[in-house]
Amino acid sequence: MNALLLGCGSKWGLTVLQNLLDKGWTVYSLTSTELSEQENLVQHVIDWNTVDQAKLEKFLRQLPTLDFVLFNQNGSALSYDNFVDNVSLTETWKLEKNWSQQYFVSAVLPYHIVKTVSLDSRAVVAWMLSAFIYTHANIDHADYIGNKYQNYLIMKNFSRTGTACFCGVNPMSLDTNQTTTETFVNTILDYNREELNSQVIYLDGNKDINFHNFSV
Repeated sequence: MNALLLGCGSKWGLTVLQNLLDKGWTVYSLTSTELSEQENLVQHVIDWNTVDQAKLEKFLRQLPTLDFVLFNQNGSALSYDNFVDNVSLTETWKLEKNWSQQYFVSAVLPYHIVKTVSLDSRAVVAWMLSAFIYTHANIDHADYIGNKYQNYLIMKNFSRTGTACFCGVNPMSLDTNQTTTETFVNTILDYNREELNSQVIYLDGNKDINFHNFSV
């Protein structure tokens, strides 16, 4: 079984990667953090600040048919300070360039990957989303929230194509507890594909019903 993981070089994502390796999967990792070599781990180390389609195309097209894809990369260029601080025009241009890059990494890149790789018809493709999509308790990082909502809509549209199982994950408060990780991996991979497709679930497999208000 083959998995492609993005943004799983540290913290909770790393525990998912390790769990899949322990289960005998071959894991292909796109990350900025190079890990120690392990059997069945194929790494493609990138710089999220400069990565583009051209730097990934050869790697993506050499991948085998995938059974699981997890988009766990996160990026944000905007904070509240960017709205109140007075900065030079040059600094504003730099911010806007970084903003565009973070949007590419967060939203455009997953779309490009799904359109480029080969997916098994029973594959699960999952986006890490956020409760901030529907609970605006903190709007300081406006682009992060927008990117997550864009990911949700991209997932929903892919879920209508019938090419694989596409879903979202609301991580709530992540931890690196091995039991939590193993529960998540087992749950999402064993889930009934027809029932999981287009849904958003928590790490324990329960559906996040708050997303029903966004159902297509």
